[in-house]
Amino acid sequence: MTTKYTEMNVRERKVFDSIYAGWYLSGKYRALLAGHERLFEADSPSILFHAVEKWYATHEVNHRDARLLVKCVEVL
Repeated sequence: MTTKYTEMNVRERKVFDSIYAGWYLSGKYRALLAGHERLFEADSPSILFHAVEKWYATHEVNHRDARLLVKCVEVL
């Protein structure tokens, strides 16, 4: 199911903006948020979005105002 950007909540928009700013192509991606870090593998922006969004949701309560950075660390 595809959600329009205008229909996304604040969390989803934050993740979406970070994903698309850091998307390069299939590979390993690192997400950073207020000292928390996690690696993800993805071959499409939508796969990466869903994985990062789930991870970010677990940190949102304590780090809502922190900047989320997602960047490619290895191209596969």
